This record gives sequence, structure tokens and C-alpha cells, in this order.
Amino acid sequence: MINRKIPRGLRDLLPAEVAVQRDIEKKAARLFKGYGYEEVITPTFEFLEVVETGAGRNIREELFLFTDREGGILSLRPEMTVAIARLAATHLQDAVFPQRFYYIANVFRHVQPHLAQYREFWQLGIELLGAAGACADAEVISIAVKVLERIGLENFKISLNQIGIFNSLLDESGMSIEQRDLIRSLVENKDLVELARVLDTLAIDDLLKETIAILPILHGGLEVLKRMPYVGKNRNAAEAVGELIKVYDALKVCGVTEHIVVDMGVLRGLDYYTGIVFEGYSPELGYGLLGGGRYDKLLGSFGLPRPATGFALGMDRLAMLLKKPEAGPARYMVGGKDWTQMINKADELRSQGKIVEMDVAGNSREELEEKLHGRENCQLIFVE
Repeated sequence: MINRKIPRGLRDLLPAEVAVQRDIEKKAARLFKGYGYEEVITPTFEFLEVVETGAGRNIREELFLFTDREGGILSLRPEMTVAIARLAATHLQDAVFPQRFYYIANVFRHVQPHLAQYREFWQLGIELLGAAGACADAEVISIAVKVLERIGLENFKISLNQIGIFNSLLDESGMSIEQRDLIRSLVENKDLVELARVLDTLAIDDLLKETIAILPILHGGLEVLKRMPYVGKNRNAAEAVGELIKVYDALKVCGVTEHIVVDMGVLRGLDYYTGIVFEGYSPELGYGLLGGGRYDKLLGSFGLPRPATGFALGMDRLAMLLKKPEAGPARYMVGGKDWTQMINKADELRSQGKIVEMDVAGNSREELEEKLHGRENCQLIFVE
């Protein structure tokens, strides 16, 4: 028997699913263009060295790798930010910054497939290159809020943090790289019991332990920033807190803070983040909808030192929360006994912008009426 299976973690999209995805793309692209962002397209695969230069070697186990005939090691793109950083360093050495880009692309991760987690999935997002400061961060975050609103999502929040707070605390702790990675994972996963156990095994300041231990539960307004007792003793962490407050104040001016919460447990998994980080989620779905943040060193790793920030939205997950798009224009089915008249009538309707199918099987009027029974928004025109 012929194999009709597809590889694990992949899926076919039927017309109704494609319609939802295209609706998301159209609305998002219109919003991005309104802010001056222009679309770019990068190759579906990059050299492994490019991917690891940007995202770090820890990502290798999630990559789909293969070789070309010249012996180069290639990777299907696991995300888009690194690819756009490489694009900018390749083509924009003499450009005037800031540059604003958006993208719509499929990306690939060799992960364990489950609900809302595929090995090929679709992202759209923006990258603001060459702009530092709170106003640039606020622009990107406010667009993240507005794109979710524009697409039709109502019940959602954007969790906001400054990665420098966490990194500065760990810098002072003297932890090894392995210990830092473990603590980071436990904080992100909000595993309070295991986090407390691991911290108890470390020879670090008790007040520092207390501060790290409560990070996963610090979630709310700006008042949560006052519940980190050790921050006042760490200059870099205190500066990061100040930057977070500036961004929050800028978001107030943008009018989007009803969707913003401060969350010290948001750290993001990729190595290139350097400042503000954020994630979007809905209580109706147990997975993140979007994520992003500031990555001021990434472009420099490709030879174009510029500050940058951006976000990516997962269309597959978002589509699970959305209803199908509103019905489009009326569709017509043209049937009849005279093929020439059918062609003429169909062309006339199409010239008016109508969607027209033609009966190519020679059905009678009664047979076509039966076939169209239950099909919404489709009218029969039968040419005698």
C-alpha cells in the first residue's frame, strides 16, 4: 500500500485553516506597514555557523541539519531574527538607521510534537534595527499588543521583564555556567520547590538567594519591582530596573498598559537577548502566543554593531483561538447547456470582482441545486 503519512510534527492545512492564516497575515501586514515596516524574505536554510553565531550552540539539538554537495553544514531556519541580522550585515553596511522590517515565514524546530507545538510552524514579526532606548522598545511592544487586537484576540496579556535584572544577580552569585543554566530553567518554568532546593546547595549570600527564589512569583504591576531585596545592593540590576520602568512609562503614553504585566519569570530561551524581554499569552491557551525583546549585540556578531529589538508571533497557536474569518464576497456557480454562454457569463461576473466556479461536468439544474445545498454564500446561475 502506498504510504500516505507525513513526517511527525508536520501537518496539512485545509482551505478553512488556510483562510484563518491568510486573514492573520493580511491584518498584521497592514498594521506593520502603517508603522513604516517593510517586508523582507530570507532563505529557508542558512549555514549552521550563521545560526549558532546568533542563537548559540545550545540550539543545535533543535535544528534540522543537512549537508550540501560542497560539504557545507546547513540548517533549516529555526527562527527569523538571526536570519534578519545576517541579512542586515550583508546588505545594509552603508544604510541609514533605524531600519524597520517585517516578515511572514515558516520555521523549523526538531522538538517533540504535541498540541500547539509543531516541527514546522509559521511566524510573523517585526525587527527594529539601529534604535536604542525606551521609546524603541515601547514601539515594538505596543505593535505586539495592537496586532493581537487587530487580529481579533481580546483576552490576552504581554508579560514584561528586563533580562539584565536576572543576569546581574547571577553575575554576583559566582555560579558556574551549568548552575546558571539550571537556575534560569527553574525560574522560567516556575519550579519553586526545585529552585529552593538548588539554591540551598549554593554558597551565596542569603539575601541574594531570597531574591532569586521569589523571581518566578513576581507578577503584576510596577510594585513587584520593590519586592526584590537584593537589587538595591547590585548597581547593574538597579539600572536594569530603571530601564524597565522607563519602558513601562513609555507604554502608558502608547495607551496599551491594560494588556501589560511585569513578570520577573520571563527570561526568554535564546542567548542573544540583552535587555527588555516580553511574551504574549492568553489564559485560553496554555502556550505563549508571541515573544521578543532587545538584542543589542546580535548584529555586532555579524559585523554590523547596532542596537535592535523585535518580536515574533506564532500563527499556528493564534489560529487555535480565533474564529474563521468573516464570509467573503458572494460566490457563484455557473452551469448550463451552452458552454460558450457559460464562459461568457463567468467572465462577465469575474470582471466585476466576483468569485465564480463553473460546472465542468454537465450537471442539470436540479443536480447543481442539490450539490450546492448547504453551501453558504454560493448562488447558482444556470444558462439555458
